[in-house]
Amino acid sequence: MATALEGLTPIGRSETLAQMVRSQLKEAVMAGRFSPGEKLTIRGVASALNVSLTPTREALYNLASERVLELRPDGSVYVPEVTEERVIELTKIRVALEGLASREAVDKISDAEITRIAALNNEIVKADAKGEYSKLFSLNWQFHFGIYQASGMQQLVRMIEGCWMMSGSYLNVIYPKYGEVSDGISNHLQIVRALQKRDGERLASALNMDINLAADALLSAIQHEDLYKRH
Repeated sequence: MATALEGLTPIGRSETLAQMVRSQLKEAVMAGRFSPGEKLTIRGVASALNVSLTPTREALYNLASERVLELRPDGSVYVPEVTEERVIELTKIRVALEGLASREAVDKISDAEITRIAALNNEIVKADAKGEYSKLFSLNWQFHFGIYQASGMQQLVRMIEGCWMMSGSYLNVIYPKYGEVSDGISNHLQIVRALQKRDGERLASALNMDINLAADALLSAIQHEDLYKRH
């Protein structure tokens, strides 16, 4: 728990604290910093962010109300555990939403943004080669949302964020094993090439493949009951 919280940035006092805490936690969950089944204590999060307990409690309960986190009967908050049903449902939703965002983005994204996304992918390849998976998770989030935000459809992007918040912890399940195969890395190159060609259907297809490759790896882990070997 302490290790996962170390990457959070202490909160200043210029904005609503509960909103700022929620934003930090949202980004951490989407970037895969927490593991399925991990308990998030109000005191631990408050200490990491240098804020009081009240805004921390509000932020955690807010995320629980959105089903990003799980609020148990005793008031404790956990990252939801993995189930096949949840993975399959989220995969279908992500394919639909992220495919739409990618098709909308290809005609709107600037050349500079495409160059930035290609550079992010190069950093992802380096992080994967070095086994720096925490860094890879964060870079992967930036890579994908650089595309989705270019769609200009903010409601759609928020819906995609919701899916990522519900599935971000799953990265901790499939890595490092998933990093030992090249399928995901190779497919990212196809995403970059589709962007450079401004081919919406090719881009949506590559993103579909990216989502399903990770989902298949996760379902395989569930079926082999090795989800929590690293905990």
